[in-house]
Amino acid sequence: MDTQLMTHIIFILGILTVVLSCVASRKFCSYRKTLNGPPAKLSNAVSLTLLGEAILGLGTLIFATAAHYGVLPNWPIEVQSALRFVMLAGASGTTLHLMLTLNKIEKLDKK
Repeated sequence: MDTQLMTHIIFILGILTVVLSCVASRKFCSYRKTLNGPPAKLSNAVSLTLLGEAILGLGTLIFATAAHYGVLPNWPIEVQSALRFVMLAGASGTTLHLMLTLNKIEKLDKK
């Protein structure tokens, strides 16, 4: 497959991933407003996790685009590291929040 075509496909998939994650996050956030108790907490946690996924997808898209156009080697290592930190902190932080929420819900169910 042509490299240029593959890059365009990756770029489109990247944009779709970020947009779909944001749309799904918004849906879960709106469900939270109509729920109470554990379902509301779970809906909120899933919403945040999807935002973490969007951050990770956006960062991946930025790196892929920069590499394709040959500008990535010109980025200072501090910029690259900061972007990686934001990506991983967003994804791991929101996943950790989801896990803690699930643990709290499990404890409530056992009472």
